[in-house]
Amino acid sequence: MESGGSRVFLRHTDSCYRQQRGTAIIMAMLTVALVATLATAILADYGHAVDQLGGRHDQAQARWLAKAAVDWGRNVLESDYLREGVNHVDHLREDWATKVPATPFEDGEISGELQDQSGCFNLNSLVNVDGTVDADQTARFKRLLVALGITQADAVKLTNSLIDWIDSNDEIAGQTGGSETASYRQDGSNARVPPQSYMLDVAEIQFVHGFSPQIVQLLRPHITAVLASDKQINVNTATAPVLQAYVEDLTAAQATALILNRERSFFTSVNNFVENLPSTPKSTSSLAVTSTFFLATGRARWGESVSRVQALLYRSQAKPRPDILWVKIQ
Repeated sequence: MESGGSRVFLRHTDSCYRQQRGTAIIMAMLTVALVATLATAILADYGHAVDQLGGRHDQAQARWLAKAAVDWGRNVLESDYLREGVNHVDHLREDWATKVPATPFEDGEISGELQDQSGCFNLNSLVNVDGTVDADQTARFKRLLVALGITQADAVKLTNSLIDWIDSNDEIAGQTGGSETASYRQDGSNARVPPQSYMLDVAEIQFVHGFSPQIVQLLRPHITAVLASDKQINVNTATAPVLQAYVEDLTAAQATALILNRERSFFTSVNNFVENLPSTPKSTSSLAVTSTFFLATGRARWGESVSRVQALLYRSQAKPRPDILWVKIQ
C-alpha cells in the first residue's frame, strides 16, 4: 500500500513539475519576444532619442518602450491566430493570457499583458446601431447586476440610467432611474452630461447617475466598452457573473462549476459548452469560443520616468493582425 501510494505521489509530483516547467518556458519565450520588440523600437527611434534632454529623454524612452509592449501584444495575438487557423479557439491557457512581469532592459524595465475583452459584458451593446434599445442585452445587464448582489429594483434603475447616457435622444428611458441632460445639469455647472453616444472608455461609467464608486468597483472586472454591434461573449474567458447574465436561470454555483471545468479542459465549441449546462438555453447566438477584442497594456520605466500605455485591439478573421482602435498614454 505504501509503495503504491509513493508511486502515485511521484507521478503527481512529476506532472506538477512538467506543468511548471512548461509555464516557465512560455514565460521565457514571451519575454524574449518582448525584449526583441523593444530593441527594434529603440533602434528605430534612436536618432530622435539623442535629441531629447534630461527628463524629457527619459519620458520619451519610457513611452517608446510602453508602445513597443503594445506592438508585442499585437504580434502575440497574430501568431496565436495563425497557429490555430480555421479551428480557432481562445482560452485562458494560451500564450497571450500569460502576463510578462517587469523585465530589466537597458536603463529601465518593461512589462506587458493582454486582457480579453470578449469575455466581458459590452456596455455599448445596450443600444443598437439604429438607436433602438436592445431588449435582450438589457435583460442580460440586469441579470449581471443582480448576480453581483444588486437588487432587482436598483438593477432596473441603473440600466435605464446607462441607456440614457448612451442613446442619441433626450427622452428618459423606462419609468424609473432614467436621467437625461436636464437631470445632470442640476448637479452643478461642472457636472458631466450624457454624450448621447457610445462609450469610448469603460471608465466613463463613473459619471453615469446611480453608479457609485462601490458599484463601479463591483462591475469593473465584468464590463467593457467596445463596438455596439458586438454582443457575443467568449464562454472560455467570461467570469461567473457574466455567464449568469448570458445563460438565463444559471445559478452562481453552476457558473462557478463551469469555470472550474474549463480550467481543466476549455470548451472547444459552443455545443461543447451547452453540453455542460444544466439545461439547454433558448438561444446560443450570443455565445462564442473566440475573442475579437483585447486590451493591451504596456508599462515601462526609463531612468526616473514611468509610462503606461493601453490600447484596444480588434482582431478579425479577415485580418489576424489586430487593428488598434484607440491608444491611451499615461
